[in-house]
Amino acid sequence: MIPLELLSMLGGSITGFIFRYLAEKRDNDKVMFERLVALNEQKEKALDSAAKRVPIDIGKGVRRLIVIVVLFSTLAAPFILPFFGISTFVEVQTQTPDMGIIPSVSKTFFVEVSGYLYAAEYRQVLLSIVGFYFGSAAAANKS
Repeated sequence: MIPLELLSMLGGSITGFIFRYLAEKRDNDKVMFERLVALNEQKEKALDSAAKRVPIDIGKGVRRLIVIVVLFSTLAAPFILPFFGISTFVEVQTQTPDMGIIPSVSKTFFVEVSGYLYAAEYRQVLLSIVGFYFGSAAAANKS
């Protein structure tokens, strides 16, 4: 049988080790937390100084200019620009048919178009911008 004094000493040692381990872990966690807080404060200072360097309104101005240009090119330009008689040159590629021995040949021509060329890409850009603004308005917090 194990003497009671030995069991008491082992129990006290194990209990002391556990409490010491928990105290050291708590101290390490506290130091880690303080370092994270200090790092977060440094990041906040860096972000604040970067925000002070560049005005926030520049991004809004650029976005508004892009929207105005796209709206002009899709809505107003097809009606206004033909009055000025400005012509546009469009690239057209033609391909001769393959006739067995003679291979097909592609040729590129530039054709003059009077007026304004309304490409399908303008419509896609307009739809993207409208969708973005409606999505932004729907997600805005109006409280």
